[in-house]
Amino acid sequence: MDTIQETIKLAGLGRKKAMQKQIELFRSGLMEEENLLGVGASNPKPTEQIYVTDKRIIVHKIEGIFKNEKVEFPLSSVSSINTTVKGLGANIEIVASNNKASVEKLHIHIAQELKSLIDSLLHSSSNQTASINTSVDIADQIKKLADLRDSGILTEEEFNAKKKQLLGI
Repeated sequence: MDTIQETIKLAGLGRKKAMQKQIELFRSGLMEEENLLGVGASNPKPTEQIYVTDKRIIVHKIEGIFKNEKVEFPLSSVSSINTTVKGLGANIEIVASNNKASVEKLHIHIAQELKSLIDSLLHSSSNQTASINTSVDIADQIKKLADLRDSGILTEEEFNAKKKQLLGI
């Protein structure tokens, strides 16, 4: 489901264009190479919004003409995403290392879709970190093997064989 289009559609009479403009305004302020992946807004008044990109999560609360509150969470800092169903709506809470924010009264199916999206982004991010750590470990092991070769403990052939094994060649 495209939560961006669905959020615009569900904004209600007289609010669809305003919601679309709000999303476009947000999209124009994205960082270079950042992509907007999902959006949710409170119902019936879309004064609480959540924006999910491939780099961060932003919770935006409109509290009046001149008062807005925006909380940003880099994906790497998010420790959990929680949803709770209340009546006909759902709440999403984002918990990070030293901060948290929530959006209330989202449409249930949008809240579920955003949670799934964020969970997949967090899972993908942790896999990339694990891959980077593995690469560093392999590089350290090869360096240690090179030290053993240079000190005469390993032959050049033994070093090359073990290096190929570590690199999966």
